[in-house]
Amino acid sequence: MKILLADDDLITLRMLESTIKRLNYEVILAHDGNQAWELIQTAKPDIALLDWLMPGLEGLEIVQRLKNNPLPKFIYLILLTSNDRTEDITTGLDSGANDYITKPFDKDELKSRISVGARVVEYEKRLERMNAELRKYSSEMEALAQERARQLVQADRMVTLGTMAAGIAHEINNPLTVVQGNIKLIKRVWMHDVNPVFQESERHQKFSIGSNAISDLFNSLEKASVRMHNIIDGMRTFAHGNGGEIAIFNPQECVDDALEICMPKTKNRVETSANIPPIPFPVKGNAVQITQILVNLIGNAADALSGTKDAVIHISAQGTPQNHLIFSVQDNGPGILQENIEKLWNPFFTTKPVGIGTGLGLFICKSIMEEHGGKIRVESKPGQGATFFVELLSEAEFDHFMAEKEKKNPQESEEAREG
Repeated sequence: MKILLADDDLITLRMLESTIKRLNYEVILAHDGNQAWELIQTAKPDIALLDWLMPGLEGLEIVQRLKNNPLPKFIYLILLTSNDRTEDITTGLDSGANDYITKPFDKDELKSRISVGARVVEYEKRLERMNAELRKYSSEMEALAQERARQLVQADRMVTLGTMAAGIAHEINNPLTVVQGNIKLIKRVWMHDVNPVFQESERHQKFSIGSNAISDLFNSLEKASVRMHNIIDGMRTFAHGNGGEIAIFNPQECVDDALEICMPKTKNRVETSANIPPIPFPVKGNAVQITQILVNLIGNAADALSGTKDAVIHISAQGTPQNHLIFSVQDNGPGILQENIEKLWNPFFTTKPVGIGTGLGLFICKSIMEEHGGKIRVESKPGQGATFFVELLSEAEFDHFMAEKEKKNPQESEEAREG
C-alpha cells in the first residue's frame, strides 16, 4: 500500500516517514501542496496525509478539489493540523477529508488512524472488484437479452410467414401456371424449326400468323415472372436471417413488400390502397424491421376486418416539418376499446381467438421503434376503425440518436450496427 506524506516542515515529515515505514508501507514525500497534488495524480497513492497549511496548495484545498472532481481511484485523505478546534475539524471533514491528526502527533494514534485508513482502502478495493464483476455480469446479461430480443423479432417474422405460407404458395402458383402453360405453347410453335417435315414457307407462315399471339405470350410470361420475383424477393428480404442492416431505405419498397407478404390475408376480402409520395429527405433505419412493423399492422387490420362489409385498409406516408417520416395504416373495422388501447403494447396481450395471435406483434413493433428512436401510436374509437402511426427519424436525426445511444452503451450500439 502506498502512502503520500505532504508537509513543508522537514522535521515533521521525517518523523512521519520513519513511523509509517515501520508499518511496512511504501512512502512518498511531498514538500509543498503543489508537489503533493502532482503526486496524487501521477503516483496514485492509497492514503494521503496532508498538512493543512503549506506553501502552494493547502491541504484543505487539495481535499476540496478531490471532493469536487474525484479521481477514478479512491484515496483515503487525512488532514494534519496543529489546530484542534472543533469548528476547524468539522470544516475539514465536511470538505471531504476522511480523518484528521493533530500536531504534535502521537505515534500510537498515528498508527491506529493509518490502520483504519488501510482497512477502508482495502474495503474500497474489494468493493471495486465486486462492482467490476457485477458490471461484467450485467454486460453479459444485457448481451444475452439483446440476443434473445433479436431472436424474438426473427421468430415473429417466421411465424408471420408460416401463418401465410399456404396463401403465399397460392400466389406463386398462379403466375407459375401461366409460365408453364405459355412455355408449352411456345415450344409447340417454335420447335418446328428442328423438324424437317415442315418447309421453310410453312414455318414462316405459322410465325406470321401467330406473331401477335407470340408477343402476347411473352408479355404474359414477363408479367408472371415479375410477379413471382416480387413475391419471392419480398419473402426473402423479410425472412433475412441477420435482420437486415441500418441504411437509408425507400419507404415505398417497405410498403410494397409488406403488401405482398400480407396478400394472402387481404386478397379478395379487403381492398388495400397505398399513397407513398416522395419523401423530401433521406430516412435511415433497418428496412427489414420497418417492413415487419407494417406487416404486423396490415395483418392485424385484416384480422380485425373479418366479416366487415366493404373492408378497406389504406397505407400512407408523409414527411413532417421536423423531418420525420410518418407511416399510417388505417382500417374501417370495428375499432379498439379504450380500455385496451394501452394494453396493446404489452407482451402476450391479444384480443384474437386462441391459436390466432401470439400477442407479441405490437410489443415487438414498439421495441423496434424504440431501437430506432421513433414512436408508434394508435388512434381508435369503437365502430370507427383504427389508425396506427409509425414515426421515424431522418438520416441526420437517426445518426444523432445512435451517437447518443453509443455514448451510453457502446457495446449495444456496436451490435445494433452489425445487424
